[in-house]
Amino acid sequence: MARHPGAGAGAQALMTADQPPVRPRRPRLYALTDGRTAAPCTVLTMDTLITATVAADADGSLATEWQAILGMCQPPNGRAVAEIAARMHIRLTPMTVLLSELADRGLIHHRPPLEAAETSNVHLLMRIRDNLARI
Repeated sequence: MARHPGAGAGAQALMTADQPPVRPRRPRLYALTDGRTAAPCTVLTMDTLITATVAADADGSLATEWQAILGMCQPPNGRAVAEIAARMHIRLTPMTVLLSELADRGLIHHRPPLEAAETSNVHLLMRIRDNLARI
């Protein structure tokens, strides 16, 4: 038997082999967003592309969630808002609030997704299809 990792100093909670491991507790969503439910200035959609403008460890005073976001969105690549939310296991609305605050502070760059005209090049799509068929 092993000691329960989340038990306090005075507790004698024991785990048996058949119990699932205890997942660490995540902060409440309202604590992450300071109770805000909407972005004050910057409005982001789920397919907006996010790229960090600073390194994740540039400012040690940033919250760990912000550092994680900056770490996964380093240039030249970026990630969509929905992908960031999924990777961090945070719902989309609180994630847009967090990202909006990062954008308002100048720590990330955001750009809207490509327009339909920019992504509907039929010849390019046919070349991609043909190359995939060869694999």
